Amino acid sequence: MNDLSIFQTIVLSIIQAITEFLPISSSAHLLLPSKLLGWPDQGILFDITVHFATLLAVLIYFRDEFLRINFYMSRFFVYLAISTLPIVLIVLLVEGIGDYRWSLTSIAYANLFFALLLLFSEKFSSNKLTNSNMNIKHAIVIGVFQTFSLISGASRSGTAITGSLILGYKKEEAAKYSLMLSIPTILGALLFSFKDLNTLTEDIHILTTFIAFLTTFTVSYFSISIFIKLVKQLGYIPFILYRLILGSVLLWLI
Repeated sequence: MNDLSIFQTIVLSIIQAITEFLPISSSAHLLLPSKLLGWPDQGILFDITVHFATLLAVLIYFRDEFLRINFYMSRFFVYLAISTLPIVLIVLLVEGIGDYRWSLTSIAYANLFFALLLLFSEKFSSNKLTNSNMNIKHAIVIGVFQTFSLISGASRSGTAITGSLILGYKKEEAAKYSLMLSIPTILGALLFSFKDLNTLTEDIHILTTFIAFLTTFTVSYFSISIFIKLVKQLGYIPFILYRLILGSVLLWLI
């Protein structure tokens, strides 16, 4: 992270914080500054810092629900683990899939395709189920959809939400499940980042690291709140339109 200026650190931290939970692909947006502006790679330390900050933000936001230990929440934790399993298996079995560098063209087409898929799922969802209706079969289906997020531009939250909507879950419930599903997913990303710490060659700048953490945590917390409110009022149309515009602009720039 020593190659990043404070300004670049703040911008990239804001991008990570906003896009981690919204259905617009965080990995794709973090790739764009380096591909379009020539910014240096964020590095392992930045990845660990921002992932830890987003994890802390979602844990604190849902603290009341997580502290409500009962039979429903106990089952819910199991379903979150089951939904995480497919993407973990693919990362473990397919060597190097998480490190693959996607081209801008593929990112653009992924944005367009998965935006249209989200539009389809929202339009034809029965919009009846709540997360209390979650079961093993549904958890597996959502987990399988989440594996598509390994494609830059697909969006982890977007693919999980799409799976939930296709199964008939209400829009807000799909958003909440996706947000909670980010917890084991981010934990997994942290573990994979930690295993690469032995290759760390960058100097640790305490001020820059602290700025990245504080910016990511603060923006993440408020992003979650705003995201849920937007979904309640407008559904996923604003995010779908944004992704369609982004994909089209990228294809035009290439």
